[in-house]
Amino acid sequence: MDTITLTKIISALIYPTGLMATSFVGWALSRKLGWRRMARVFGVLCVTVFLLASNPRVAAWLASSLEQQYPQNRLEDIAEHDAIIVLGGGLRIPLPPAQHTQLGHGSDRFWYAARLYKANKARYIIVAGGNVFEQPGMHGEAYYAKQLFTEWGVPGEAILLEDQSRTTAENSQAMRTLLDDQKVESALLVTSALHMPRAYDLFKPLDIAITPASADVLIRDAQWPGVLDWIPSASALQLSTVALHEYYGAWFNHISSALKALIAKGS
Repeated sequence: MDTITLTKIISALIYPTGLMATSFVGWALSRKLGWRRMARVFGVLCVTVFLLASNPRVAAWLASSLEQQYPQNRLEDIAEHDAIIVLGGGLRIPLPPAQHTQLGHGSDRFWYAARLYKANKARYIIVAGGNVFEQPGMHGEAYYAKQLFTEWGVPGEAILLEDQSRTTAENSQAMRTLLDDQKVESALLVTSALHMPRAYDLFKPLDIAITPASADVLIRDAQWPGVLDWIPSASALQLSTVALHEYYGAWFNHISSALKALIAKGS
């Protein structure tokens, strides 16, 4: 079992649905063993996680707390850079029976990167991202992103690919050589606003000037529909899960960095 598979299994257990499933199992076992107090604890935990994670207000608060860290700027306020780095994760590659690449959740980042390029904000678009799991006969996601960019009018020679990395951390590590080869000193980092805080933290250590350019903003300044924003929904549960994924990833990166620093200091 590789590291990514193990990470996804562990993550699934601490997402809201995983916590609810674990609590339900604990409740059922406790009742069977006659542990009434423990059964009540598990029952309350299961219901509490469900009500919080599926509440539209809670989900919007979790997401906006991430998106507001690097708000989207107006196109005319963005300075020129050497390159645009766009992170993968928003395309659905053409696995059968699909016959072409499809735009999925988060694909606004690719359209936004093309728009930035056409506004002369950089000389290159650098696309980072392979496939998380091997897909026989399929290229990495960056390959299909390049096809879209060329269809949208971006010259092929202005598109550089890094199509082997499978995580955001690998994106940043694999980018070093490519940036050095192209003598890139400044870059716009394009990804979903929800993903930007974690991505920016991972790309900051690169020896270039990184400017966040958030895309795919989910939470808008709009009036809430009253009573409906207190009713649990599947979409709110999904949004809470995505936001928690970003928080878990950021905490993991901070802990890993702290441990590496301690080990380096000790040696």
